[in-house]
Amino acid sequence: MNKNLLITLFFVWTLFCFQCKETVNPADKAPNLNTIPSFKGEWVLEWENGTHALSFDPETPKVLFDGKEGMELDMDSVGIRIRAYDEESVKGYFLYSDIKPKSWIGTWENRVVRLFRRDALQ
Repeated sequence: MNKNLLITLFFVWTLFCFQCKETVNPADKAPNLNTIPSFKGEWVLEWENGTHALSFDPETPKVLFDGKEGMELDMDSVGIRIRAYDEESVKGYFLYSDIKPKSWIGTWENRVVRLFRRDALQ
């Protein structure tokens, strides 16, 4: 009887251990920075009759919005998400595949927008 109980407990324990393994979705993994176009630097966002400066540094999660902190950058396999520190909802999303040397099309608060590199405007 003890032998059957031990075998049963072993199978239950094995099943439990394999079920509790956390898997990572490949879409959530950020790519190597060398394999994507560089987006580091300052970009200009034209939004609701005004312009705003966004400063990105992919090596840190901070995004400066008009020179102020308060937003962060999350990278996944296809693009970047920008959100406020105190919010779960995404402010902006930009695909790596849409980046051009002087502009970058994406979404900002569910509207299609275009970012322009600061140095391209001068």
